[in-house]
Order: sequence, then C-alpha cells, then structure tokens
Amino acid sequence: MIVDVHAHALSASLLDRFARDGAFGFHHDRDGDVLVRRYGRFDRDVYDHEGRLERLADMNVDLQLISPMLNLTSWPGAAADVELARALNRSTADCVASSGGRFAGLAVLALGEPGRAVEELGRAVEEHGFVGAAIGTYAGDRPLDHPSLEPVFAEIERRGLPLLMHPTSAVADPPPPAAQAWTAADQPAPSWDEYTLTTILAWPNETARATARLIFAGTLERHPDLRLVLSHGGGTLPFLRGRLNLAYTAPDHEYNPDCHAYISKPPGDYFDQLLFDTAVGAAESLHFLIDTLGAERVVLGTDDPFEIGDTGARMAMPALREREPAESAEILGGTLRRVLGL
Repeated sequence: MIVDVHAHALSASLLDRFARDGAFGFHHDRDGDVLVRRYGRFDRDVYDHEGRLERLADMNVDLQLISPMLNLTSWPGAAADVELARALNRSTADCVASSGGRFAGLAVLALGEPGRAVEELGRAVEEHGFVGAAIGTYAGDRPLDHPSLEPVFAEIERRGLPLLMHPTSAVADPPPPAAQAWTAADQPAPSWDEYTLTTILAWPNETARATARLIFAGTLERHPDLRLVLSHGGGTLPFLRGRLNLAYTAPDHEYNPDCHAYISKPPGDYFDQLLFDTAVGAAESLHFLIDTLGAERVVLGTDDPFEIGDTGARMAMPALREREPAESAEILGGTLRRVLGL
C-alpha cells in the first residue's frame, strides 16, 4: 500500500466563493475561470480531481492525504477562526467523498480562536472521519510554541493523529513599487514576492524555524508521542541539525540559557520524533535526507498538484528505486500505515 502524506485540494464551490468575495487573492476572469494574484490562472487540479485520480492510479498510490493550502489558515497577523476552519474542513470532506476512496482528509485548525480549537478539531475528526490534521508554521501573530496552543498539541497527541506541518508566511511583504519609483536613494528592501522566492526559499526556512522553536520551547519533550510530519523534507532543518546542537553545547561566549531551559537533551535528538516527506525537489536531496535521518523517518509526500513540488512523484519514485527495497517500502507506505493504523 502506497500512501502520499502531502497533497492539497479544495472544493470547486468553496474556491468559487473565495473568488466571488475576492478572498485570499482569488478572483474570476471574464470567462469565469479562477485566477490568483501574482500567479495567474489557478491550477485546476486543486479542485477538478479527475486527472489527479487517474495519476494516482497510474502511480499505484492507494491513499492520498489531502488538506487545503495552509496559507488559507494562517497569514501575517491572523489565523483561521472556527467559521473558516469549518468551511475548509467541509471542503476537504466533499473532496474525500468524491474520490472513490483515494483521498483521506486532514483537518485544519481554528488557531485564530485557540480556546475553541480543540473542540472544533474533535468535531471535524468525528463528523468527517479525518485521519489527521494539518497546521501552518504560524498561528497568525503567534508562534506555534505559544502557550495558548498547548492544548491543541495535547489533543492531537491524545488522539494519535499525524500532524502535517506546512509552511506559511510570518510577515507581510510590502507591495512592489511602481517601476518609476526605483531609485538608488529610496530602493526598498528586496521583496520575497519577486522570483517566487517566498515559495522556494522563505517557506523551507519557515518550516525549520517553527520546528526549531517547538524543540527548544519543549513542545516535543512535553508531547513525545506527537506525530509531526514536516513537509518539503523539513525545509532547511535536516541540514542544520548540527548547528542546533552547537547552540545547545556552546560553553562560553555563545552560551544561551534559553537553549537549555525547556529541554533535557540536544535538540538534534528530537528529530527522532519527526517524520520528513520526500517533496525536496531533487534526487540528491532525497538521498541526503534518507542517509542523514534514516528511511524510517522519511515518508512519501508529493505536494500534489503544484509544479514546485513533486506531483506524480516524478522525482521520488525513480530515486527510491535506487534504494534498498526495504527502505523504499517503508518510505512509500510502511511507516504511514503504522501511523494511521491501517
């Protein structure tokens, strides 16, 4: 059984509502197609799943865990309230229901109302039969290690749900200036919006930053059975494991008591509680991930259907054929089957 832990879907009805309201940068063109600010025409495979389901069958993927795009749940300064989380979860449930058993849902969290988030998580899981949850790297203006979110992690751990972390943006980018405004004297700081740098550089670092905070703040120590899955192979985090440990062991001038206050072992040791998906962009990066962390910590994730991802596992599948069969079997589904209780 092959399981894909990281994919995105949205119902056509909710996307149309967002476009009519002008929410999240969505809008309609004259022909009624959905466009999204800065990118143009929105990928139809997010809401029209016929081609995707054929692709999954061709790949022999038995189950794809889907969630909305997580930037719909958290953005600079705010995060989803119960009403928005409920609408997004209903959208996911609709997509699951029409998939012929190929999709399973991940619940998004109402982190904008942390006092109600636990109750809403339970409602979503019990009403829709979701098998896990998905979270961004920020809860609006709060980091994930904020004390108000502690009950949410406790409930996810109690229920034994895998929790997919997907990067979201921490701060808003200023709008780019008009061309004539660019001068040597008043040129603004470079924007992450240029050259798609938010997606390709900023987001992998947001994953690393959020996870490092969860480690140093003791969240993973307090919740040793939390099953946290990091998208995009954990971003830059696996490569920086040694630097996290150096911060913990620095004896003199760079000693920081905050790096010891809430944890009882080097931060790199907590990587054993994490899973990392395969959507890393290149075979050599995937081999590094497996060699560094072990096949038991790596799981298939495609970021389907986006182009800056691994839709169709076009990179991962050939790379995994170069590994030992036992390693590939764990990555393609063995680990996730156990996590999901399948």
